[in-house]
Amino acid sequence: MKKLLQINILFFLALFLGVPFFASAQQYEIQGLIRDSEQKSISNAVILASDTENEANILAYKSSDNNGNYKLIFKNDLKLDSLWLIVRHISYEIIRVKVPMKSISKDFNLDLKVEQLEQVFIKSQKIVNVKGDTITYDVQGLKSKKDYTIEEVINRIPGVTIAENGQIKYLDKPISHLYINGSDLLEGRYNIATRGIPADAVEKIDVMQKHNHNRIDIGRTESDKVAFNLKIKKDAGLIFGSMKADAGLPFLTGQLDATPIYIKNQFQNINSFKLNNNGKTLRDIGNDLTTGNVNFANLQLEKIPVLKEPNINGVGLSSKYWLDNDSYTITDDGLHKISETNLIKWNINYNNELGGIESKSTTEFLTNNATSAIVNQTRNQLRTQNFNAGVTQEINKRNLYLRNSTNFSGFKNAGIENIILNNNKIVSLFNKNEIHFNNATNFKTLLGNDRIIQGGIIAELEQKSENLNVVPPVFQNLTENNSNKDATIQDVYVKRLNIGGFSDYAFKIMKSDWNLRQNISYNDFNFESSLNQVPELQQQNFPFSSNFDFNKIATSTNLNCKFIFGKIKIYGSLSADFVSINTKENNDLSLTLNDSFFFMQPNLTAIYTINSKLILGTSYANNNTISNFSELYTPILLTTYNTVAQNPLFINTIKTQTFAPFLTYSNILKSFFLSVNGNLNNAISGVTFSSQLNDEGFMITEIIKQPNTLKNYSLSTSIKKGFLGSFNSTLTYSYFASLNDLFFNNQFITAINRRQSLSLKLIWDSGKWFSVEYDCRLNFGSSKFEDNQIKNSLLFQTASIDFYTTKSSRLNFGIESSRTTVSTNNNIAENTLFSTSYFYKVSKKINLNASLLNIFDTPFFTTTNSMSNFVNSNQFSLRTRQFTLGFTYSL
Repeated sequence: MKKLLQINILFFLALFLGVPFFASAQQYEIQGLIRDSEQKSISNAVILASDTENEANILAYKSSDNNGNYKLIFKNDLKLDSLWLIVRHISYEIIRVKVPMKSISKDFNLDLKVEQLEQVFIKSQKIVNVKGDTITYDVQGLKSKKDYTIEEVINRIPGVTIAENGQIKYLDKPISHLYINGSDLLEGRYNIATRGIPADAVEKIDVMQKHNHNRIDIGRTESDKVAFNLKIKKDAGLIFGSMKADAGLPFLTGQLDATPIYIKNQFQNINSFKLNNNGKTLRDIGNDLTTGNVNFANLQLEKIPVLKEPNINGVGLSSKYWLDNDSYTITDDGLHKISETNLIKWNINYNNELGGIESKSTTEFLTNNATSAIVNQTRNQLRTQNFNAGVTQEINKRNLYLRNSTNFSGFKNAGIENIILNNNKIVSLFNKNEIHFNNATNFKTLLGNDRIIQGGIIAELEQKSENLNVVPPVFQNLTENNSNKDATIQDVYVKRLNIGGFSDYAFKIMKSDWNLRQNISYNDFNFESSLNQVPELQQQNFPFSSNFDFNKIATSTNLNCKFIFGKIKIYGSLSADFVSINTKENNDLSLTLNDSFFFMQPNLTAIYTINSKLILGTSYANNNTISNFSELYTPILLTTYNTVAQNPLFINTIKTQTFAPFLTYSNILKSFFLSVNGNLNNAISGVTFSSQLNDEGFMITEIIKQPNTLKNYSLSTSIKKGFLGSFNSTLTYSYFASLNDLFFNNQFITAINRRQSLSLKLIWDSGKWFSVEYDCRLNFGSSKFEDNQIKNSLLFQTASIDFYTTKSSRLNFGIESSRTTVSTNNNIAENTLFSTSYFYKVSKKINLNASLLNIFDTPFFTTTNSMSNFVNSNQFSLRTRQFTLGFTYSL
């Protein structure tokens, strides 16, 4: 093991031209006693040592013990003459004092906070406790009577929003980890746990700000990540979890969810089995909901769906109203702690879902002086089968972090679309088979006492085949002008190999932090395709048949720095990027590209910390990107039943400048959060999209070598306010405007798009006899050209009202409604859906429920949206009225 580690370290050191080394720093100790005004010891007070008064750079931190004693041990590698000590406790006033840089004894006497007498503090003190950067919530004080899973309780934490797929965001940023008793069993697949762990099985929820998962980073690396930790009750049992089942009429529907959880000492295991045909998709179960390792994310293969699979996605309305499905998924995740710092994890996930949707859309395309429309009525089905298996080994020590992860995944999707496109009847069959292998190794270790060096290697292999079969044949004039053809067939085969590595070294010069990062990657891709009308009369040549090879070598050297001037932090980076691309079309050897690019890309961010709650900042970036693999293969492709597309034979460069100011205000104890974000984006591209649409609704899309400027402007504001355990509210406003050039039906047009959105979310639970959840979204959109303009609007509202009829029962009423308008036809479409449910708690572990969905049997639901030079009005068919009986059981 030691030899292997030494070899890896030498390999990554070879990526650097040189690495600075510095002498060891002197060690200091500051100790003392924390007491109140009556000379009583205070436990759990947090003592921080920082080189600035505003805690910009934490040198050491510690909590006082039960007797009020503390001891800080740290090294003066910054060569300071003095430092600041900051002492804080939730019940006492903060103390900041400057002391000389030497080993000393320093006692503190803390004064009670005047705010402690306010009513909100008396109420919330039972629910929340703050220790340094960790906020701990008591589940029993936070949860409502109707909360069954821990996900519903987490959703009540101020600053938290949970997406439909289960992704948790804290202050609009996805969490990096979700731990169970301090162990990250599921990594990014945590919706298995949050939707399966009963709320009554959890005692505390820790919200850990400025979190470092790697122990080697603690006290050495600044972090802006947030992680959650679920503390399971000691009396939860060796095996606990949940089970849910229900059945419905008049169409026979059912649901069965079972999540047994085993936690004992050094072993954790979570299994889940879910099946249903009641409109609740399971495709998100087991997906990674985190951003993962940023270094690996920059090296991983991009996703390239070549052909477009049948669409089975609706919009804002709950999927239980419109999705026809037959779904089941099985997962198993296990963790074994070999020691406190060494563990192994494994996961297996299988998902099988048949989804269907029926819709009718009217798409209006604008030019400078005219409007054309496509009416498209579709009945789509898609069966998705996904399998994933992986194993991860991790060593997480104070001076070493080592992780190796191996994953294998397979995908098989098959779908059918029955279409009436401008009165043309079409049937389109889609098939995709894909396998993917991935192995990633990452390590961190120390050079000297506190300087961290890390590196990683990733290897990926992917094979994929896609097929589209369209009857009757389409775009016959492109291949052979023969009316006796039966179908148009598009076949695609892709094989991709990716090998990449990175190294990263953090060090200090004077009082500034520096980071040097080196990335290198090698891609070897092969793309084969054929577009035919069948029965086939002769072999097709390029551009209807392709054998395309793609090779790419990319390196990036990035130097980052951080400077602190009092309350101002300045982050700067300069990246030197080199890319070499070689492509060859084997069916036409004249179509060869061989080119290389070098870019210097600066980025700058300035942050002004007015106080611990209010922060102002702005950032500037100048980035360059070039055409990727999916933009360079040049055969003609039938991407959907009515769209043919072809890439150009040249590499495009896009130069982008971005200016983004922001403001944030956070008052955790008063549950008030404010954020304002702006963005000015100006991109210059060497290409322009050209599209031609005929009267039958068929489109040919090309990319021409014509310079194009894309300008985007956006502003978003979010205000969150809550009272712990009873009330949460979020008000957001966003504005987006874009200007870009395109060719449409042989006209050059400049499109100006504007979108505004206003949303309000409320959760109000009295805790006694009622609770209300309300969500309102109002969207305005417009697409404007020289002499033409389309405007559209959408008002979408959902409301859920619960009445606690007794201590053991509640009655729920649900409403979802929309109101849409489009200026060209002056039509107003309004829909309202009603549902009701009754819940009865038989015992602490058993709940019964009965529900009636779509009470008035509403057949359709309508939405609208605008983009580029078109506006869509969509009408979705809904499931019929449904009555359901069910139960939930906590293990």
